[in-house]
Amino acid sequence: MKRVLVLVVCFACFSFMCGNQNTPTRDYFEGQVVYDITYTPYSDSYPIERLKELIGSKMVLTFKNGNYKKEYYAPNGELVQERFVQLKHDKSYFRTKDSDTVYWVDITINDTKTTFTVLKDTVVMNHPCRIITTKSTVSGEGFEGKPIEVKGVTTYAQDLPVNPKWYNNFYEGNFNEISKEGKGIAIVTVNKGMFWEQTLSMTSVTHRKVKNKEIKIKNLKSAPLKQL
Repeated sequence: MKRVLVLVVCFACFSFMCGNQNTPTRDYFEGQVVYDITYTPYSDSYPIERLKELIGSKMVLTFKNGNYKKEYYAPNGELVQERFVQLKHDKSYFRTKDSDTVYWVDITINDTKTTFTVLKDTVVMNHPCRIITTKSTVSGEGFEGKPIEVKGVTTYAQDLPVNPKWYNNFYEGNFNEISKEGKGIAIVTVNKGMFWEQTLSMTSVTHRKVKNKEIKIKNLKSAPLKQL
């Protein structure tokens, strides 16, 4: 159930880049990107302000050599959730503010049927971009075993490049194939879930050296772990 919710709420959580994590190069993007997050609920049962409080109204991506940390903040500045990808572990991790448990996914296992379409290249926010649409089918106990469809549209900036080899083993959601086409940092992502549409739009980008400790999970060895 938790795994399905992670996919539904923020499918683009695994929608970014690719390359050789052990060979840093100045040719590929390294630094930090800030995004504004907006929501369009499909019913009044999901108030926008409540979604911002629970899921976040701002996301900060810290990225280096294909590994990254995503921090989601509520409107009051409170950190509500963190997501990490650590390629040497072949895992993505997820933790919320109200739990010490760190949930993880084996990115080498693909149990989500995802198809994608590459659209015509365009310019967005003065960045040359490639747009890719995705359609994923997921199922779980929380939905009575019935498959649900999650759609997404991601805009990748070609002048914020990443190496397509970083994600050769990232089979979850067919991202190893998607990343070969995207080849850049996502600057706009639209997630069309069951109950609302979520849009992440880049507001700033900073090119800088990132320390390894910035993208590591604190207290991972001592934290309770649970596979999704």
